[in-house]
Amino acid sequence: MIVFAHGLEGSPQGNKARRLRALGLPLLVSDLRGVPLAGRCSVVEEQTRPGGVLLVGSSYGGLVAALLAVQHPERFTGLVLCAPALTLREAPNLEPGRLAAPPDLPTVILHGVQDDVVSIEGSRRYRDRSGDHVRLLELDDDHALHGSLDLLCEVVERMVAARPAPPLPGTRGGSGSSRSSR
Repeated sequence: MIVFAHGLEGSPQGNKARRLRALGLPLLVSDLRGVPLAGRCSVVEEQTRPGGVLLVGSSYGGLVAALLAVQHPERFTGLVLCAPALTLREAPNLEPGRLAAPPDLPTVILHGVQDDVVSIEGSRRYRDRSGDHVRLLELDDDHALHGSLDLLCEVVERMVAARPAPPLPGTRGGSGSSRSSR
């Protein structure tokens, strides 16, 4: 399952949500317009309790996704952040300079170098703090990433395809792979 957290200016009917829906994969997008950061985190936290989730967040929703990944890394198969507002100081993100992706959680950040809403520097610092499992794609695009929606869909499809198979009933392992089943 994919859970998408939209940004302040986004909605469940926004460009990214529509494009992700068109992939035909299970997608959950709640209407979080007007909900502050802590409330958004609560809603998305509840949605991801079953686990096995690819978490995708855009802008303010990217901050939600990054915070939840730290709190509950075992729930997620991967993290995709689109121009995430990682440097925003608002409860519960009171120390944005310490926020980093959990170890071993495959993470891809898409950020436009022409973004005049959320500086790409925050994404660069997040990547540097997090480690080699975080990939930052610096794109010739702006904050909305309108020119990079195909790439977003490609990244999501690849992360879904790379997800390890769940264990077979009655066994302890997955499909014979030594990869984590997170």
